[in-house]
Amino acid sequence: MLLKSSRHKPEDLQLWQELEQGDLAHATTEGFQRRVAEAKEAIRRFRKRGLFCVWTSWGKDSVTVAHLCLQVSPDAPLIHLRPTNHNPDCDLVRDFYRKRFPKQPYLEVSVDYSDLDRTVLPEHVLDQETDKRWYAAIRKVEQRVGHRRVLGIRAEESTPRRMRVGRYGLDTGKALAPIGHWSAQDVFSYLAFHRLPVHPAYACLGGGRWRRERIRVAEIGDTRGREFGRLEWEQEYYGAELRKVQATGKC
Repeated sequence: MLLKSSRHKPEDLQLWQELEQGDLAHATTEGFQRRVAEAKEAIRRFRKRGLFCVWTSWGKDSVTVAHLCLQVSPDAPLIHLRPTNHNPDCDLVRDFYRKRFPKQPYLEVSVDYSDLDRTVLPEHVLDQETDKRWYAAIRKVEQRVGHRRVLGIRAEESTPRRMRVGRYGLDTGKALAPIGHWSAQDVFSYLAFHRLPVHPAYACLGGGRWRRERIRVAEIGDTRGREFGRLEWEQEYYGAELRKVQATGKC
């Protein structure tokens, strides 16, 4: 269920409607239904070996995994790291999902990048510092909830993720990627079929100039992933937020 936004243009919403009709048709296919059943079974096996938490960014993949885990292990807490340059529409997804499923445990932890001067620091230094703070936050959370986690990562998304899945498989014992072999359409079909909240950014498509599977929603002004036009897309749809992040380090 796409969450509507004033950022959407009429041609974006028309294209989204067409894409969603395809998603709903895909949800009826035998292959899709088999992958859903396999993902649930993988979560069941993982749960039998101990408690775990579910890491979520409130993007398409993590919402899908959150809902899969809710059906199999409703006591597993959702964990969200909220950076100061977070995409503000992530909060819309969070609030919609939590209102619908209020009993699923939830923990949100802030990660502060606001003191990093993006106008001075070279990109590689900025990346190193944000990584350091991000992983420090992960370690603190793991001290509270444990190291076993379910992740919404897919091999199709990037070379590093494809290599990770190829090397370690979907289940490493400490981490599970139940939708690791899903396609982007599998994910959008799951969201459409279950009427789960879809981040508004995925329909900010420039009337077809941008591909929804390439859109990243967790942060504004992130220097990674720019090879797919991320900066240009943010300038078009999140220009005010991008300028604020560049000036202050936070939205």
